[in-house]
Amino acid sequence: MTLPESQSAANESPTGLRLPPMPRGRVRELVRDPLNFFLNLTRQYGDIVCYRPAPDTAYLINHPDYIRHVLVDNNRNYSKATYSNQVFKRLVGDGLVTSEGETWRQQRRLMQPAFHHTRLEALDGMIVAAAQEMLSRWEGRYAAGQPVDIAREMASLTLTVTTRALFGVNLGEEVNAIGEWVNQAAVQFEKPSRPHVQESARAVRAIVEGIVQERRRDFTDKGDLLSSMMLARDEETRLRMNEAQLCDQVMTLLIAGYETTANALTWTWYLLSQHPEATGRLRQEVSALNDRPPAIADLERLPYIRMTLDESLRLYPPAWMLGRRALGVDEIGGYQVAPGTVMAICVYTVHRHPEFWERPEEFDPLRFNPEVAMRQNRYAYIPFGAGPRQCIGNNFGLLEATLIMACVAQRFELRLAPGSEIHPQPLFVLRPNRDLYMTLHR
Repeated sequence: MTLPESQSAANESPTGLRLPPMPRGRVRELVRDPLNFFLNLTRQYGDIVCYRPAPDTAYLINHPDYIRHVLVDNNRNYSKATYSNQVFKRLVGDGLVTSEGETWRQQRRLMQPAFHHTRLEALDGMIVAAAQEMLSRWEGRYAAGQPVDIAREMASLTLTVTTRALFGVNLGEEVNAIGEWVNQAAVQFEKPSRPHVQESARAVRAIVEGIVQERRRDFTDKGDLLSSMMLARDEETRLRMNEAQLCDQVMTLLIAGYETTANALTWTWYLLSQHPEATGRLRQEVSALNDRPPAIADLERLPYIRMTLDESLRLYPPAWMLGRRALGVDEIGGYQVAPGTVMAICVYTVHRHPEFWERPEEFDPLRFNPEVAMRQNRYAYIPFGAGPRQCIGNNFGLLEATLIMACVAQRFELRLAPGSEIHPQPLFVLRPNRDLYMTLHR
């Protein structure tokens, strides 16, 4: 693309490296419709373009090679010291998602055992039991011909799973307080200092602190994630997590683990409701279980569920935006990167890159057939990020979502209720802009 002369002059660097194209006067579009703003930037200006979200200078990078450079090859030159990360830190403390440097490396070492496959294998029965409880409630709605709000149902279910996985027990009414806090944090992510958000966060923090203190006083390994975190000892320092660190990690997992999986499932049911042939194939696959509850050992027998989930994560990635800040001078694609520059990765646009995805707007689970997927560029599909800071809970989230989908498909077919059209709303996660009602069918 040839830039206008005035813009080319503005994009010359004293070092001799070019600066990326920088369209002007687009801030209102960014505020009004972020997803289309980023899509339009990549379509008009290519795989690296500068924009200025005050007070920062940001480069939107959209090519897998550039993403690999920032998240993997030269990741030590890029920190998470972005505005969004600072907002998240105010919500959850200094947990695995928000920490940096040696603090983060130590936390990652301490958290890794909690997500080892042997720990996850012990959780499949709990996930299925929670799903069956929800489906039992649905039987009454089915008999009465009443629809279900699938977004609300998936949120309630994944919150139940997350709290049971963390604590090994049902929290009762305390779950409602946690759910309210996460919802407020997700909807008003940019305004964490609002009194009701702060009050809700303090209430949840008090719940978490009470649980951690009680477990520290009378510890037994319950096989849950909190037990694993309490038992973990750093192999280098031989230290364990203190009470504040445990609370920060639990707060992080509550919001990151529950909100992302809930929305991934919601979008998946929405897409399936638009494609009855995919629903039929999925239900045919689960019929091979002969009505017995699914288990982790069945995952290899449910490839179409996983392909469907992967395609949903491609089209509607809950973690729709990743950000890093350059610590030192760098070069990407022949363009200069100055210290302090924010590198913005809009996962939503990366997953629609026409060079790497045929018919990128179409729903096609078969593009994740293993024989096809193995030819895909690894960094063109990043629903969980990439590199050292890839989401630590991705395997748990995929296990949870796959088992829940299998349980639901065994009992019901979900169809979009009349008047329930939605569009994506990019908040803390990519969520539907309104309630999503679906009718239940056998």
